[in-house]
Amino acid sequence: MKLLYGFVVRYPKIILAIIAAITVFMLMQLGQLRWETDARVYMPKGHPAIQYDEKIEHLFGAKDAIVIIVKNDDKGVYNKETLERIARISEKVAELPGVIASRVLDVASLSTATVFEGNDDSMGAVRLMEGGTATSDEIKKLKDKVEQHADILVGNIVSADGSAAMIRAKLKEGATNRYQTFWQIKGVIAAEGGGTAGNSWWSGETSGDWQQGGEWGKGDQEWQQQSGEIEAAVLDNGDVIYLAGRPVIEVTSGLSAMSDMKMMVPLLIAVMAVALFLIFKTGRGILIPLLVMSGAIVWTLGAMVLLDVPLYTISTMLPVILVAVGIGDSVHLLSHYYNKVLENPYRSGGEIISEVMAKLGPPLITTSVTTAVGFLSLLMAEMPPFKVFGLFTVLGIAFSWLLTMTMAVAMLAVMKPAVPGYHSRKRSMRVRAEQDVMTVMLVKLGQFLMANRKLSSAVVAVVVLVVSAGVLKLEVNSSWLSDFRADSEVAQSTALVNERFDGSQFLNIVVETAAPDGLKSPELLAKMDGLQQYAESLEYVGDTVSVVDYLKSLNKTLHSMDEAYYTLPKSQAEIAEGLYLYSVSGQPELLDEVVDFNYQHANITVSIKTDQTLHLKNIIHNINEYVAQNFTDKSVQVNFAGSANNSYIWAQMLIDSQIWSLLFSKVAIFILAVLWFRSFYVGTAVVLPVLIASLLVGGGAGWLGIPVDVSSVLAAGIAVGVGVDYAIHYVFSYTAERKAGLSHEMAVSETLRSVGRTIIFNAVVVVAGFSVLFLSQFPPHIKLGVFVVLYMVVSCIAALLILPLFLRSNESSKSV
Repeated sequence: MKLLYGFVVRYPKIILAIIAAITVFMLMQLGQLRWETDARVYMPKGHPAIQYDEKIEHLFGAKDAIVIIVKNDDKGVYNKETLERIARISEKVAELPGVIASRVLDVASLSTATVFEGNDDSMGAVRLMEGGTATSDEIKKLKDKVEQHADILVGNIVSADGSAAMIRAKLKEGATNRYQTFWQIKGVIAAEGGGTAGNSWWSGETSGDWQQGGEWGKGDQEWQQQSGEIEAAVLDNGDVIYLAGRPVIEVTSGLSAMSDMKMMVPLLIAVMAVALFLIFKTGRGILIPLLVMSGAIVWTLGAMVLLDVPLYTISTMLPVILVAVGIGDSVHLLSHYYNKVLENPYRSGGEIISEVMAKLGPPLITTSVTTAVGFLSLLMAEMPPFKVFGLFTVLGIAFSWLLTMTMAVAMLAVMKPAVPGYHSRKRSMRVRAEQDVMTVMLVKLGQFLMANRKLSSAVVAVVVLVVSAGVLKLEVNSSWLSDFRADSEVAQSTALVNERFDGSQFLNIVVETAAPDGLKSPELLAKMDGLQQYAESLEYVGDTVSVVDYLKSLNKTLHSMDEAYYTLPKSQAEIAEGLYLYSVSGQPELLDEVVDFNYQHANITVSIKTDQTLHLKNIIHNINEYVAQNFTDKSVQVNFAGSANNSYIWAQMLIDSQIWSLLFSKVAIFILAVLWFRSFYVGTAVVLPVLIASLLVGGGAGWLGIPVDVSSVLAAGIAVGVGVDYAIHYVFSYTAERKAGLSHEMAVSETLRSVGRTIIFNAVVVVAGFSVLFLSQFPPHIKLGVFVVLYMVVSCIAALLILPLFLRSNESSKSV
C-alpha cells in the first residue's frame, strides 16, 4: 500500500488524468442502464414455487392480469353510460398487442362474462350483456343474471352492492408488455375522459424503445406531461377508474425507482455539500469527498452496464450506500490531513499527505474490507437482485477506497497546504491539548467514564439488558403493498379491491389425481368442497372458486334455479354429464381456469384480502393442516401456487437469509479483527458496538411493536458493514497509544483527542446521506433510512462510550 500512495504522490497529475478519463468513459455508459421490475426475478431461478407456477400457467392459463376497476358510488355500475363504458374499455383493451385475448373471456368483465343457462328448449352458455349497448330491459336482465349466479360473479367481476365492477386483462410475458400495456390502458382511460393522449394508444401503435437506457417509450413521457402524477381517473357520469394488479405494482415501482434515482443523486450531493461545509469550512473539504462519492457511483453504475446487469428496485439505494462509505473514508483522510497541517503548514502537500497515509492507510483498508464483508453476506440471500446488490455494493466500496487512495491523495498532494481557522486553533492549543470544544467534551467524557468505571458499566449493562429484551417480542411481517404511500393509486385501488371484491391476493390450491378423470369422483369433489368452505371461514379470505362451484351452479340451473339444488351431483355419471354439458355449451373455456382437459388437475383459487405475510402464513398453515387431515388418499396430491404463496415464500426466504447474513457478517468481521490485531480481546471490541446497536435498535422495535420486515433486516445488514468503521478507527488509535507505552486512561484520552472528533464527523455525514431516503417515494426505503440512521447513531455512541469501558487496563489489554 505504501507503494501505491507513494506512486500517487510522485505522479499526481498523471493519476488525476487517468481517473478523469475512466470517469468520462463510465459516464457515457449510463444511458444504457437497464431497469428490471418483474417481481418474479426476486425468486431464485429453479425454485420449486416458480417451477410450479409455470406448470399452473400451462394447465390453467393463470397469467398476471391488469385489473381495471370502474367505480360509481352515486349511480352504481348498473346504468347505461357505465355499462357501455365497461364494454368499450373491454373491447379496446382486448385489441392491445400485449394483452392475451385469443378468447372473449381472456378479458373478463360484465360485457364478456358468460353464464350457463338452460330450459326445456335450449341449454348452454349465454353472455351477461348482449352487444355493447345497455337498454333498461337489458340492464334489468343483467342484474337478474348476476343475482342468480352470484356465487360465481359477485365479488369476482362485480361488487355485492353493485357500486364497482372489474375488467381483468391477462398480459403476455416480458417487461415490454407490462410497461407498454400499462400506458396504453392509461391512454384508453384518457380517451374515455375526452383526452387526446389515449386515442393513438389503444389502436396498437407503439413508440420508443421500452427496454434500453431505462426508458420505456415516448408514451411514458407524453402521459406524465399531460397527466402529472399517476392517479385514478375521474370521468363523467360519476365513474372513477383505478388500475390494480401485480403488473401495475411492478410498473409503478419501476417508475418510482427512476424518480427516486433522479431525485436522490442531486439531493445527496447537496446534502453532503452542506454537511461537509459545516464540518470543514473549506472548498477542498467539500470538493474532494464529493468527487470521490460521485466517481464511485458513476464507476459502479457504469460497471453494471458493461457487465449487462440490470438495475433492480433495491439497487436504487446504491448511491446512498456508496456515499456513506466514500464520504467516510474522505472525512477521515481530510480530518487527519488538517491535523497534520495544523502541526506545520509550511511543508509540501506531498510530504504531509505521505505522513497522513502512513498512519491512516491500515485503518482505511481495514474498514473497507470489513464493510465489504458485511455486504458480501448478501450472497447468502437466495434472491438474485439481493446478490447483485451485495456484489455491486462491494465493488462500489472498492472503487471508493481506490479513489480515496488515488484521486483524493493526488489532489491534496498538488494543493497548497491550508487549514481552516488555523490561528484560532493554535491559540486554543496553547492553553489545552484539544483544538476545539467538541474534542474537549469527548476527552472529559472519557475521563468521567474512567473515574466512574463500575457505575458507568452498570448503567450501560442495565440499559442494554432492558431494551434488548424487546427482541423477544419481535414478529416477522412483510407486505408488498407497503411499497406505496397510502394516497397512491396502487394503495387505493388495492384497498378498493379488498373492500368491495373478494381480494387482491390469490392462492392457488391445486388438487392432482394419479389418473385421468380422477376429478369426476364425487368423494374427491366433496372433499374439495369441504376444503373451500374451511378456507372461506379463515380470516382475510374473501371467497374461493373451483370446478365444484361450476358443477353446483349447473345443478341449480338444471333445477329451475332452485337454491336447494346448489349442491354437487350425487353420482360420477351425473358429474361427467355436467362437465360434458359445459364442454358443448358453446364456450367450453368456462372451465379452463379450474380444471385441465384430462380432469386430472383442479385449481381452487382462494381470494385473500391482505398481502401481509403474517396473515398469509396463518392461512397457508391452516389450509395445510386441513389438507393433511382430510386428503389422506396417497393417489391425490395438493400443492400451492399463486401470488399469495410466492409473497409469503419470498419474504420468509429473504428474512431468514438476512438473519443468517447478520450472524455471518459479525462472525467474519470478528475473525478478521482477531487476525489483524492478533488479539481475541480486541477482535471482540471491534464487533461489540455494532452488536449492542443491533440489540438496542431491535429491542426498541420489539417494545414499540414494529415488525421485522425486509427493510428492517436489510438495514441491520447495512449497519453492520458501515457501523463497524467507528470501532475500527477507535481501536487502531487506541492500540497505537498503548504500544507507545501509555496507560489505559491516557490511551483513552489520546484516542478521543485524535479520532473521537473524526468518528463523530463520519457518523454525521453517514446519517446525513441516509436521511435522503426519508424523501423516497417508497415507504420501505423511508423505513430503511430511519433504521440505518438509528443504527449509525447508536453504533457511534456505543463506540465512544463502551470501548473505553471494555478496553480496560488489565493484563488482557496490555498486550494490545
